[in-house]
Amino acid sequence: MKKETKKTSYTVAFCALMAALGTALMATGGLIPVATYCSPLLAGLLLLPVLVEFGAREGWMVWAVTAALSLILSPDKEAGSMYLFLGWYPILKPAFDRIRPRLLGWAAKLGVFALAFAVMYALLCLVFQLEELLEDLGAVSLAVNLAFYLMLLVVMLLYDFILGRMLPLYVYRLRPRLKLPRR
Repeated sequence: MKKETKKTSYTVAFCALMAALGTALMATGGLIPVATYCSPLLAGLLLLPVLVEFGAREGWMVWAVTAALSLILSPDKEAGSMYLFLGWYPILKPAFDRIRPRLLGWAAKLGVFALAFAVMYALLCLVFQLEELLEDLGAVSLAVNLAFYLMLLVVMLLYDFILGRMLPLYVYRLRPRLKLPRR
């Protein structure tokens, strides 16, 4: 019984630390203008250790806590919304990677990214009517907004590539140096 309690305490502490780090990263989105798009992706990278150490269930919990705290505490609601709509991607990436043929898997990823961005921006503009975002989008032409949307999709595909490289880096390089207890 004592060993199980220790394991549970370790899991809760580790996951809470990752959620706190993710929330702190998300808070930087309001301080540095370009961090609006960088901070959700960096916060998503913090899910990798949770997934390796404890699995998808704890990964979903860390994502949910980080998303909720980011929406509440972060001054940049666009960044918080981006994490809410796409921060879960590292958890489901292995499922997308199993789709064969690979071209179909990439098409599925691109479709999910496109749908998530479309729903996110529709909600932010039409339902929540964020004035800053509406001004930014209204100040430029439709062609520029479409180019921005396509660039977001390219960034997400690059993010997918980076996630694929970061997982082995964590498992084989960083994890042995951390001397984490085995589960």
